[in-house]
Amino acid sequence: MKQVKFLAVALGLVLVSVFSANAQKIGYVSVDALVANLPEAQQKQQELEKWQQDSIGGTYTRLYQEYQEKDSVLKKTTTPSVKQVLERDLAQLGEVLGTWQQRAQEASQAKQAQLFNPLYKKVYDAINAYAKEKGYTYVLTQDAFVVAPDSDNLSLPIATKLGIKVNQQGGTTPAPAGSAGPASTTPKK
Repeated sequence: MKQVKFLAVALGLVLVSVFSANAQKIGYVSVDALVANLPEAQQKQQELEKWQQDSIGGTYTRLYQEYQEKDSVLKKTTTPSVKQVLERDLAQLGEVLGTWQQRAQEASQAKQAQLFNPLYKKVYDAINAYAKEKGYTYVLTQDAFVVAPDSDNLSLPIATKLGIKVNQQGGTTPAPAGSAGPASTTPKK
């Protein structure tokens, strides 16, 4: 008799835990897509690109051109002493370029964070408000799932809440190229 009571209590606890787990609402969103499609994201991307060109682009272009010029002179030079000097200069210039690129990338990432962090905060605030309003226990990023039902995708209602225009197919309008993604830190060669 005690075993039957123990089994009944254990079964009851298992059922209660299963039902309480099912009561939790879980949704997912694509945070980067929401940020990229915010009306102000394109302006922030343009600001970043202008800053990169004005602050980073000129120096990199000048250093790279100097490197190319010395390299072409080296290839045409036959004098061993001149070759040795040019090779040493190219090695030093290569180190300067490498160090400069690393610093430029760090500065560019910092500028990108400065420009885009307010947009990410805006999206996270909207996600939190929507989750609280609709009773979601967990809201994860879309990348956290391999397979998830579309019914749990909260991106569209949150996009609407953020004022992002939604097209007829139910998706958001395409993001501007390069918006809110990793910014290019160096000008094209």
